[in-house]
Amino acid sequence: MKKLLFFAALLCVASVALCQSGIVDTAVIFSQSNQVNMKAVIIKPTNYSVEDKRFPVVYLLHGYGGAYANWITRVPAIKEYADKYQVVIVCPNGENSWYINSPVKKASNFETYVTEELVGYLDKNYKTIANKRNRAIT
Repeated sequence: MKKLLFFAALLCVASVALCQSGIVDTAVIFSQSNQVNMKAVIIKPTNYSVEDKRFPVVYLLHGYGGAYANWITRVPAIKEYADKYQVVIVCPNGENSWYINSPVKKASNFETYVTEELVGYLDKNYKTIANKRNRAIT
């Protein structure tokens, strides 16, 4: 009986461990170039806090008409990808900017925000591998 209870408990612990997926944060980052607080979803692998290592980063952009939370709400499995590939996934808000710096609107500098401010924020506040070989954008 004790062996049966032990194996049942072991099975429960193993199934919980297998069902875990990435840890989701929502960061609020002040953008100097846009003069506004910007939100971004940041998905970390479940072992992020326990591992003494740094992680590559994938910047996942939403499309026109989308928002920073689109990927996490429309593709919930994205959390599992952070674990599977051992990456930090970042979903920034780009509004309807096409992620460029506007030549017309002074406070619409989304290229600067994503490529400089957001990358700098992540490298300073998260355990990222801070070089271009360990960053991807899509």
